[in-house]
Amino acid sequence: MSISETSRRDLSLVDLLDRILDKGVVINGDITVTVGSVELLSLKINIVIASIETAKRYGMPLPWEVEDKPPKRIRARNVTPAKRIK
Repeated sequence: MSISETSRRDLSLVDLLDRILDKGVVINGDITVTVGSVELLSLKINIVIASIETAKRYGMPLPWEVEDKPPKRIRARNVTPAKRIK
């Protein structure tokens, strides 16, 4: 076995983390807990692990770049406002 083959097999945690952050990892999953025919819990998981540079390269919105928009108010149509009682 040559030295280059040995170094390929010995992958340190730092090297693994560097590769994951450089390329990015996406994990999608669904978890459902059911007893009998009753669904008690349903989880949908979407996880993205990437460096900031990788996220920007793929056009992913970063948390501090997304504006928090207030919820839209829904107005009922053809409803007259209530009169105030004095």
